[in-house]
Amino acid sequence: MLHYWFTILRMLATRWTRPRVPIDAIIRRRFRVRLFDCDGLRVMTAAKYPMYMDFIRWEMIARSPMFDAIVKRGLAPTLGSQKLIYRRPLKVWTPFDVELELAGYDDKWIYHIHRFEQQGELRALGITRALIWKRDVPTAMQELLALVQAPATMPPPAWVTALFAADRELLEVGARRPG
Repeated sequence: MLHYWFTILRMLATRWTRPRVPIDAIIRRRFRVRLFDCDGLRVMTAAKYPMYMDFIRWEMIARSPMFDAIVKRGLAPTLGSQKLIYRRPLKVWTPFDVELELAGYDDKWIYHIHRFEQQGELRALGITRALIWKRDVPTAMQELLALVQAPATMPPPAWVTALFAADRELLEVGARRPG
């Protein structure tokens, strides 16, 4: 957890020295698989991929106009759901890149695509949807997008929204206890 908070705070602290980006920019950051990211076989465990996805989303927030809009209004970006597909392992001490692309947004959700690449090869793919909260109520995305001068609409591709279509149903099924 120490590494997580150190990395987030470093990204926030260096936001003034890194170039600003629009919310629809594709950003990329290089990381290295650390020893404690790995399992006994010396490959990165599945539990660590979401952490690196968090890092790149935080960097996007810190470097984009969203940061000021979120902080000044006391808003909280929150991950709603994520899907991960693993193709090939990332081995201990090897460098890898995480690329973040805005897939689109609707009136509630912001969708991102995360690509884990190593030596020009896709190693894993993550798709997330997040929303912005204020006092336990999702914020109107249109208002926030207007503040950061983003296009009013940017619908995500159908394949992205289809990944999350059954989330509410899954929660209802998962909440039922057998017996």
